[in-house]
Formats: sequence, C-alpha cells, structure tokens
Amino acid sequence: MKKHIATVSLLIIIAIPLFCVAQKQPAPKAKDKTGQNPNDKQGKDQIPPLRELCILEYKTDFSTLADKYKDDLFPKSNAKSAIHFYRGISLLKQGMYNESIRDFKIARQDTNINRNMCNFFIALSFMQLHMKDSILSICGATLNVPGQELMKPDYWNNAEFTKERVFISYILGTNQVLNKPTDTLLIDALYGFCTREEKFLEAYYNYGTYSYRLGRYKKSIDMLVKVHDLKAPEDTLILLDLGYMYRLSGDNIQAMKSYNLLLGQTRSYMGYNNRGCLYAFMEKYGKALSDLSAAIRRNPRGIDALCNRGLVYLKMLDYKKSVADFNTVVQLKPDYSDGYYYRGFVLKATGDYANSVTDFTRALQLKK
Repeated sequence: MKKHIATVSLLIIIAIPLFCVAQKQPAPKAKDKTGQNPNDKQGKDQIPPLRELCILEYKTDFSTLADKYKDDLFPKSNAKSAIHFYRGISLLKQGMYNESIRDFKIARQDTNINRNMCNFFIALSFMQLHMKDSILSICGATLNVPGQELMKPDYWNNAEFTKERVFISYILGTNQVLNKPTDTLLIDALYGFCTREEKFLEAYYNYGTYSYRLGRYKKSIDMLVKVHDLKAPEDTLILLDLGYMYRLSGDNIQAMKSYNLLLGQTRSYMGYNNRGCLYAFMEKYGKALSDLSAAIRRNPRGIDALCNRGLVYLKMLDYKKSVADFNTVVQLKPDYSDGYYYRGFVLKATGDYANSVTDFTRALQLKK
C-alpha cells in the first residue's frame, strides 16, 4: 500500500512541472490571411512618413511697417529726389538691387526726403546682395551706434523702443536667419524687439518661421496666430501652416479646426492633402483616403497627395492599390527618387524582393 502511495505521489510531482510548462507555451499563431510572411508586413507601422505641406518661407520686405508709417516717412512731392525714391522701391521689388541702391543714395541727399527711410531700403538691398558689413555700417550710422554693438543681444534687450529700431531689428534679424541662423540668442533678441510693434506682419511671420525650423512649435503658433488675425489677403494659406504646427505640437483638435477653416474658405489641394494626413495620423483611414482623393481630383498631377494615398493604402495592407498609386507617381515623374523608394517598400512588403531591389536601386541612382 505504501508503495502505491509513493508511486502516485511521484507521478503527481512529475506532472505538476510538466503542466506548468505546458501552460507557458504560446498559443499557435493564426494563419496569415493575406498569404504574406507576417514578419515582413511593412504596412502597419514601418512605413515612410506622410508628406505634409508647409509653405513657410522668410519674407524679405517690410511692406506692412512701411505702409503704417508712410505718411510720416515717404515723400509727398514730385521733386526729382522723390522720383528717385519711388523708382528705388520699384527697382527693389524687381530684384534690381544695385540700381535701387543708387536711386536711394541720390534721394537721401535731399534734406526733404527722410534719410532713415532711404537707409532702410538700402539695407534691404544689401541683405539681398549678402553684404553683411554694409548692412551693419548703414544700420549703425542710422542709429549713431557702432555696428558691432547692434549684434549684441543685450543691446536689444535694453534698447528704447522706437520705430527706427523696429525697422533695423527686423532687417538685422532677417539677415541673420537667412545667413547665420545658428545665433539663436541674437535672433530671439532682434525678433523679440520688432514683434513688439503692433500689426507687423512680416516680423510675426519670420519669427514664426524661424521658431518652426528650430522645432519650437508653440512659439511658431503664437506668431502665426497674429499673422492670421491680421487677415492679410496675401496670406490666405496661413491656416495651412497653423494646422501643420498644431499637428507637430500634438494638438490634433486645433490642427483639425485649422484645416476645416481653410477648406471652408477655399477647397484647396494643399488643405485636403494635409487634412488627409492628419486623419491618417489619427488612424481614421477612410476619411484620410476621402480627403487625399479629393486633393488628387483637384490636382491629378499632385505628387504629394498620390504618395500619401499610396502610403495610407500601404498602412491598410491594400498593396494592390498602393502599388497603383506609386505606378502613377513614377509615370508622372520618372526621375523622382521617392516614387521608386515607396513602390519598392510596398513590393518588399508583398514578398516581391526582386522587383523591390530594382526600385530601391533606381531610387539610389536618382537620389541627389
């Protein structure tokens, strides 16, 4: 009897660990319904980034500020000096910078012409000609301050607020972001000064653009909201940039509001493209496809929207439609590296490694 009990006990002791090991074994994997190797599915997560559009570029004029003070600073006569002044503006607008400089230098010889205003326009031309020393020289002479002193953040942090300094801080700030954008302390001081001026659209816009390029999205949003509030006719697409900034800052609700406002005003290709991208980020793929298809209807040759729709199809594992979109891309633009790269990505996901290698190789050949 004791032998039987001992034998049963021993079997139980052996069985318990075996049962525990069996419990820890993973459940067998379900068969992949797509027929593809599940380890190579690139659709859900490992896809190239979507192509959102942003049109932020630095402005190199001060039109709103000049308009604000034109009654005080612009000539009102028909004298030859006044004609030189206004011709100088027209030449500047046409990119004829050396000719513009000559006209303003002639105009400022007349004591009835505001010399500082001539200097501001000359400094703009110097900026376009990349004449850094000349910019500092003329700005320093205008304020009667050594030029190098104007390149110190402390000067602007403590300077008295005057319209002359507003013009000059804007000119120097814009010259810095175009030619030496790494000096953030100085640029912040310069743009911090000129954006104190009310309704200075170009200053708000440039500081917003600079902040965006530094990844300071909340600061960029603050500036671009000011641009939007001015309702300038030439900046109707500022809502596009705002939507993108909100998305980058993680505020999808405000991003969606911006895109909805934009599309309520103008059913633009770029608006539908970006809202489609936002829906994709929110994993609302049906709405993403609807917007991207609307963008493509407005511009059938719109490479960005075609690429984005192809990427959304890839994310949805609809490889056939994804490849079709990228086929269209490479047909429209045979020398476009990314078209082959994206199509190679989809082909790789389907297990078509030979053709994916061909596309990746072509993408490398075209990459600049």
